[in-house]
Amino acid sequence: MKPTDYFLPYQLRWLHDKSRIKIFEKSRRIGGTYCQAFEDVSDCASQKNLKVYFSSSDWTAAEEYRDYCVSWAVKMNKIARVTEDAREDSIEFFDEDKDVKIGRIEFPATGSKIILLSSNPKAFRSKGGKIVWDEAAWHDQASKMWAAAKPAIMWGHSMRILSTHNGMKSIFNGIVEKIKEGKLDYSLHTVSITLAVEEGLADRIMKRSLTEAERQEFLEKEREGCLTESDWRQEYLCDPQDESSAMLPYSLIQSCERENLLMPLDKLTGDLYLGFDVARKKHLSVIYLLEKTGNVFYVRHVRVMQNVKWSKQEEILWEFLERPNLRRACIDRTGLGDQITERAEDRFGKSKVEGVVFSSAVKEDIAKSLEGAFQDMNVLVPPDEIQRESLHSVRKVVTSAGNVRYDAAESKMGHGDHFWGLGLAVHAGQTAKGPVITMSGSAWPESQRARTIFKGF
Repeated sequence: MKPTDYFLPYQLRWLHDKSRIKIFEKSRRIGGTYCQAFEDVSDCASQKNLKVYFSSSDWTAAEEYRDYCVSWAVKMNKIARVTEDAREDSIEFFDEDKDVKIGRIEFPATGSKIILLSSNPKAFRSKGGKIVWDEAAWHDQASKMWAAAKPAIMWGHSMRILSTHNGMKSIFNGIVEKIKEGKLDYSLHTVSITLAVEEGLADRIMKRSLTEAERQEFLEKEREGCLTESDWRQEYLCDPQDESSAMLPYSLIQSCERENLLMPLDKLTGDLYLGFDVARKKHLSVIYLLEKTGNVFYVRHVRVMQNVKWSKQEEILWEFLERPNLRRACIDRTGLGDQITERAEDRFGKSKVEGVVFSSAVKEDIAKSLEGAFQDMNVLVPPDEIQRESLHSVRKVVTSAGNVRYDAAESKMGHGDHFWGLGLAVHAGQTAKGPVITMSGSAWPESQRARTIFKGF
């Protein structure tokens, strides 16, 4: 039996790891349970009187694992000469009681057994043997499962925990974090979909050798199948997500989405406020233009730029700042934004243009103000997937030292750039002290003006 005919490198690393307790932090559908079934059948075929207790999040997952075990036993019959160890007719199912369902695969030659348990924590009580806890993050009673399963290996048996993530507060993520912090000496294997594809997953699925471009296309199709960036990161990139830490949950963003908000500049007669999150190459430059009516800010223009020259960004910004009813603009002055902010202040005056340096305190103030505006429905935005993901991406994170950070993970959607652009615009509107006399430069030729349209990148 040639291992590489059946397993990819990340699966082989898992199988070669003989640690007593090992954790598989994984993407969806990369063959984690498949190779675990091989390990368990191999152990039962080679060890006397071993009991392997397997539990997953629901019974259908246990049945899939059972089918993998039977398949491996059949292969071993042909190659390893393990005869009659785990045929279909040696599998029996019964109910221990109405709440605990059990299935069993017996290996007569060694007296070993694989016992499939339901997700009821009672199933692990009074048991001793090898423990395999599949999709641990998705158990309804995960803390009770851990309390019941961990003592079962006390007499020298091994434990295997495999799962995708299910939020930052799950027992599974708690175990993973303790391993990463060095507080638990368990073996951790982290396999995202990108690593799996890099090591041959897409080639194995397509049954041929793929080009690098084809592998990237495979990843992109999987990404497009996710409804949100949060789903993609959690289900495929091993990055646990938690709505409670998002400054703007999806439900809150969508409650403030309205159609037909965007309007041509020359149709805007109310007071206007601008926010500009500045970037050049790596991240996105995002300009928001808001019109204020009463206490409500209406998004009238969103301009998203990626890898746009400074001269062009200035041209676009100047067109907004030259509007006579543009009362105040707040521009991200941090790092790259310093020069364009200085030029805007020189041309239009500091009473109209404010450069904002993103210190921790300033980011907290802007983030909380934007959160409050959404909660009070004082800001209305056009529906857009890229914008929605960017607004949702910024999270409040408390560090181990007790400090609070407001930040977003980098993705193709940017780095929370819409959040900060909109936050700066709301900040401009909330801190304005009334009408401002503008200092307008000469108008740009119409042919050179950038049309401000709501678009992605």
